[in-house]
Amino acid sequence: MGFRFFLKPIFEQKSTMTSPIKIGFLQPYSSLYPYYAEHLLTGFFLGFDRDPFRQNDIQFIPYFTESGSGTKCAEGIKKLIHIDKVDMISGLISYAALPEILPLLESYNKLGFFFDMGENIPHFDYLGDHAFFSSNQLWQSEFALGKWASKQFGSPIGMIMPMYEAGYHLHSSFNQGVSMGSGGNILLKVIDSTKMNPHLVLPAPAIAEMKTGNPSVVHALFSGPSGLQFLNDWHQAGLNKEIPLIVNENMVYDEWLSDVRHLGLELFTASTYDPRNESKENKRFVQKFRAIAGQDTNMYALLGYEGGLVFKELFSFLRKKDFDKVKSLLKTEKVRGPRGERNFYPESGFSIPEIDVLKVKTSNTSIDRLVVESGKGLLYNESIFKDIREATPSGWKNPYMCI
Repeated sequence: MGFRFFLKPIFEQKSTMTSPIKIGFLQPYSSLYPYYAEHLLTGFFLGFDRDPFRQNDIQFIPYFTESGSGTKCAEGIKKLIHIDKVDMISGLISYAALPEILPLLESYNKLGFFFDMGENIPHFDYLGDHAFFSSNQLWQSEFALGKWASKQFGSPIGMIMPMYEAGYHLHSSFNQGVSMGSGGNILLKVIDSTKMNPHLVLPAPAIAEMKTGNPSVVHALFSGPSGLQFLNDWHQAGLNKEIPLIVNENMVYDEWLSDVRHLGLELFTASTYDPRNESKENKRFVQKFRAIAGQDTNMYALLGYEGGLVFKELFSFLRKKDFDKVKSLLKTEKVRGPRGERNFYPESGFSIPEIDVLKVKTSNTSIDRLVVESGKGLLYNESIFKDIREATPSGWKNPYMCI
């Protein structure tokens, strides 16, 4: 998939400051994005307006949390605080880990600033004053897709996904969008992994079964190599351009879709970010990341960049290590970044992202995207989301794409 950039110096550089800000970084494993942490932290420093290789204001100290469970995150926080003496905690986490994380942040009076792809709708019985989030809000694009698809294509709507994707709120967010749109029946097919290889998914039989239901449109929810396998099998089945195909946002990231663009695919998706948009904020981000990393931007770099923007605004208090003031300001602070206004405290109401519904067409030489409609997002604490959460009562504990 082309990820060759590795910012090892971020973790190993020695600070020349007497007292740099030490941030513990909870880092789960991802076979799909093996360098997500390097990209995220590169974006953070660029948003913070620092050279990742030369800055000495902030030192990130990683802790490997394996699959990212709450237990491993809690172990990491204790080690980072007691042994590494960090000033605050960050990292890529799942909201499912928060019941074990939040009490520790409160007990040690530590600020937590976390990143997530937005595979689950934020829901906390108790949020507290210590945890803040830079989220991609994938559930928002899924909700917008469902609402649009029900009006555009009617019923029944087919949905195909592996067992892995079924463990998050993505499909249930799409279903709720359908319900709030024109409604309709959902033909659902969940594919189990093979017994010999839990990461190997075989979509072809599910595609054949789905075809017999005569769906008006099919929504595919996949990630990584299984998504590429689905698109190949879909094309092989002769369904490309025959049955409209909707895919989740990450299935059309350039770094993945470029591997199958020769198939001449036609599909639809929704996205909260267009790396090609001409706003000055986005052009600045794209140019800075390409200059330092030698490659195009990605969603992890964007999440880090948005976090860096807000820490840049609060740096005078960070430098004094006045974290009570930082926490107070993070509850209301907003920044304008590459994809518009962003904020970081759910109870203040996450900024609703701008969502574009896209028609995507591929060829041997290009991946073309056309905006066909502006999608509508929702506040995270809308009462209807109780139904979404209850539709996935257990779910996975690991952050999305961390397998």
